Amino acid sequence: MSHRCKQTDRPPARRASAHRRALTLVELLVAMMIMLMVVGTLGALTRTVQQGFEYCDGYGIATQYARVILDRIAQNVSQATANDQFPGCIVVADNVNSYRYPDTLVVWRPTGAPANPAGLPLYNELVIYCPNPATPNQFVEMTAPTNAQTVPAATDQAGWQTALATLKTNPNTKSIVLTTLLRTCSTNASGNSTQNLRGDVRFETRLLPSTTDWANFNAGTVTWMNLPWVQGIYGSKAGLRQVWMRVELQLIPGTTWIESNLAAAQPMPFYGSAALYYQLNHP
Repeated sequence: MSHRCKQTDRPPARRASAHRRALTLVELLVAMMIMLMVVGTLGALTRTVQQGFEYCDGYGIATQYARVILDRIAQNVSQATANDQFPGCIVVADNVNSYRYPDTLVVWRPTGAPANPAGLPLYNELVIYCPNPATPNQFVEMTAPTNAQTVPAATDQAGWQTALATLKTNPNTKSIVLTTLLRTCSTNASGNSTQNLRGDVRFETRLLPSTTDWANFNAGTVTWMNLPWVQGIYGSKAGLRQVWMRVELQLIPGTTWIESNLAAAQPMPFYGSAALYYQLNHP
């Protein structure tokens, strides 16, 4: 009897052991799933932190470039040479598909005394800011040190467009790349972003008295005292003129990005301005 009782007690013990092993396997699977979820969450968090770091770092880089560029332009504009024929700086715009692109600034900034202070500047006295026509994501500063010819009239946009198109591609033109982060957009009507790219920069200038005001005075239709002088500062022999230049520059943040980071495609606009004051003499 005792032997038979021991025999009948073994099967329940084996069943309990198998049940415990089954529970252990389920627990192991659950633990592995939890670990995978934790690892996945940490991986996503790490990627987000990395992208945030790259964006902040890229934002800082773009901001540094923009500050240097805007300060450089403002300094040259505020110290430019000007007279009644050339107002220190002008904007030359290109027309593409009926759209105007005022992306070139010409500044009369001779290294010494101007060759003709009462007339038009020479090409080798100019400093030109524009996107690189061959590499539009580059914003450059150009000079033409070997060209001693006189420039077109400040109001001759067609003449300036032709002259600058030649000057920008001339091998003798010196070009300094100020940044390679300039945002580019396509001028193609079909929206193909790989064709007809232009850098995103915009210049505008305002004269007070304006070119039209000065022409009306010389034509005798406006009196000297009725010209819109800056802050009303004028006398019987001279009056104060203001040239106000403003610029919008769009840069892409940083230089290296994760391809899936959508923030990399978001440009950052930067704005700057400068003013030049000089006197217009009564003829």
